[in-house]
Amino acid sequence: MKRSFILLLIAALAFPAIALAATGVPMMRALDKEEAKRGDAVVVSGENLGKANVGELYLTDGTNDVKLKITEQTNSAITFVVGKDVKFGRYSLMILTAGETPMFIEQPVKLSVVEEYTPKPPVVETPAEPSTAAPSQSQ
Repeated sequence: MKRSFILLLIAALAFPAIALAATGVPMMRALDKEEAKRGDAVVVSGENLGKANVGELYLTDGTNDVKLKITEQTNSAITFVVGKDVKFGRYSLMILTAGETPMFIEQPVKLSVVEEYTPKPPVVETPAEPSTAAPSQSQ
């Protein structure tokens, strides 16, 4: 009796992970920008990001979580808007999985919410070397 209870408990605890693995674990790989202002739309790309796998999206600093508004969602990308009330700072993205047993999963992508974008250094173009080839003769 005790042994069957333990096996049942293990199966019950493992079921959410098995169910999530069957549909594919959501994984975010890249953002279309490193910095965003409040109100900006941002696109995150990855795998298994469709509505069947991702129910909600958050910014987190490890202590505070801010729910984001998802405006577009496919299996390979989610477009979201940074809220007007988000404090400036650097955040990780975190998802709440969809389904019967939702789980929070912090993702390995970071977004900085800024008041002003960090200026990028100007791209210096080097002049092209003059051609040493002889000009072609047309007839």
